[in-house]
Amino acid sequence: MFNDKTRLTKVVHGTAAFRLDLQGLRAIAVALVILGHMGVSGFAGGFIGVDVFFVLSGYLITGLLLQEQEATGRINYGRFLARRLRRLLPALLVMLTTVLLLSSIVLSAYEVRMQSGSFVYSATWTSNFFFAFVDRDYFSALTAEDLFLHTWSLGVEEQFYLVWPWLIALAFWLRPTNVSQKVLRSLPLVSLAVIFVVSLVLSLHWSTSKPLLSFYMMPSRGWQFALGAGVYVWLNASLGDAASRLLLRNKVAVEIVGLLLIFASAVMLSAEITYPGYYALIPSFGAAMLIVAGADQRSTGAGIVLVSRPFVWLGDRSYSLYLWHWPILILGRSFGISNATIGMAVLIGVSLIFASLSYRHIELPFWKGRFSRVKTLRTALVATLAVVVAVGGAGALKRNVYGVPMQTAINNSYDPRADFPTAIYGEGRPCDTWFSSAQLIPCGIGNRDGEKLAILLGDSIGAQWSSLIPALYPSPEWQVIVLTKSSCAMVDESYYYEKVGGDYQVCTQWRKQALDYIDMVNPDVVLVGSSSTYDFSELQWIEGSARIFSRLAAAAKAVVVIPGTPELSFDGPSCLEQPYRFSLRLSGGKRECEEAQVGSESNDVSRLLGQATDELENVKLLDLGDLVCPEGKCAAMTEGGVVVFRDSQHLTTTFVDTLVPEVRRLLDAMSPSITRGYHQTF
Repeated sequence: MFNDKTRLTKVVHGTAAFRLDLQGLRAIAVALVILGHMGVSGFAGGFIGVDVFFVLSGYLITGLLLQEQEATGRINYGRFLARRLRRLLPALLVMLTTVLLLSSIVLSAYEVRMQSGSFVYSATWTSNFFFAFVDRDYFSALTAEDLFLHTWSLGVEEQFYLVWPWLIALAFWLRPTNVSQKVLRSLPLVSLAVIFVVSLVLSLHWSTSKPLLSFYMMPSRGWQFALGAGVYVWLNASLGDAASRLLLRNKVAVEIVGLLLIFASAVMLSAEITYPGYYALIPSFGAAMLIVAGADQRSTGAGIVLVSRPFVWLGDRSYSLYLWHWPILILGRSFGISNATIGMAVLIGVSLIFASLSYRHIELPFWKGRFSRVKTLRTALVATLAVVVAVGGAGALKRNVYGVPMQTAINNSYDPRADFPTAIYGEGRPCDTWFSSAQLIPCGIGNRDGEKLAILLGDSIGAQWSSLIPALYPSPEWQVIVLTKSSCAMVDESYYYEKVGGDYQVCTQWRKQALDYIDMVNPDVVLVGSSSTYDFSELQWIEGSARIFSRLAAAAKAVVVIPGTPELSFDGPSCLEQPYRFSLRLSGGKRECEEAQVGSESNDVSRLLGQATDELENVKLLDLGDLVCPEGKCAAMTEGGVVVFRDSQHLTTTFVDTLVPEVRRLLDAMSPSITRGYHQTF
């Protein structure tokens, strides 16, 4: 083994300095993130690449700070932050401003407004707060496609940089003075262990109580940085001891296990689990093992791959690649070129081109080139000015370009996005509290004293038919009540909901109250429906739906099940804005804003719901999919000029109202009792 002097040279300077194997690990991390974001089969858990980055940051940054502390007796906080600013901010601002300008040219005004809400937060490294706390419009699916969503992790990193030097300095300030140098190097492990445990406990607590905070906020990720930091301190204090000798003798095994932990996480985890939680321990410790295994700089086993030229090349550009891949993917989706293997390959290639240009012309000059020696104060002033200019420019762009609605192809005074059931979602009508509350709020439409009662039960896709119900069941004979909860499936199964970062318990509680209410009021007719896009198995669709339908069949004289309708692969109203933006996207259509029906999901679920109604005499299926997409063609506007969709999935009230005669005919064909209120079964 190394003597003391050699050991310090190899470890203290070697680990915190440039290590080729760590660049290879960066390559793996960014590749997993991209594969996950691209939706490549088998890599649903690719988001764990971010966890690997957090552990790496803890290791490298702690190494830099401890070396400075040992060499000079202090940590220059200003100089440290200035280095971070020069290293990270220029490439970030160039990406943000370029993407915003490009999207303002190639997307519609509405799309840019909805997909760039986090710009100011991203430019100030606070987008993790934005995505954790800001309420976004449920009825704009585009907000989930934020062009800068990926910058949340950069916010976590920057917040780590702000507090970590102070914690390191505090650990040194509290250390005793009458111990050996080796013991002194080991003492930070105690502080790091405390940080690790406290942060992990907080993360686990938030995972069950406040999942979004657990995912997005730095305190719940601090244990990952502490893990990487602990690896550095342990190596610095212990390499050459018995434990380290044992570790190095089993270097290949440690590397293999580390890689297995990372790749197993990427393959076996998915976005439908509550994360980070306990699951994040797996890839985090995998990354820690690979860092430890490569500490002696010997390329053996998996280390040979990590230090290979392709891996190091990709690792060098990992930061720029991370910056560019997400907005390029989102813009690609806007034009429908990410739905096939060749489309994904094209987007990855474009991302690599932008990453290479960014690395060569932006990162390197500020990291190691002529701008890397700019003084601390000047760096701070220029960085502040650059952020102010970027934010101000974005504000000016919004006021003059994408903040102003573009001319609509149909009627300048008509906004399809506002064409929704005002009786439910209008001002002062809190009929739908979404995920904020499980409170049941029956929403009456029209006459409240009718002799007969019709109830519409469903999520927002089911509730889109609400304007239809009073036309089918008119006053004064009928009263109509709507029970709705957005994103709440009418299937008796629990499921993951990304907006809450875990199981949608609010839906489960609300759905039970809704069924209890229907049991109590015994309506004449219940119409029930929800989206077909929930991720249930066929058995769950059949059995979970049958349990709901059985309850309704026992409480109501007649039950009508309306399956979820087909969706567009694009935002309908945006497509109708001028100039036309989607010519690259649509196929199978004969006119603008029309496409062949995307996927068979709605048809498949309709079939399964039909099976769920088979044994129930007074429950019938009313599939309206063919009215929405005639002959398998879905369009943003009918040939008669009626706008069909108010986004990519919800129908406009105007369009729904045009379907009243046809829906009445279909219901009468099933049984006149449904619309005429006869107290008889089908």
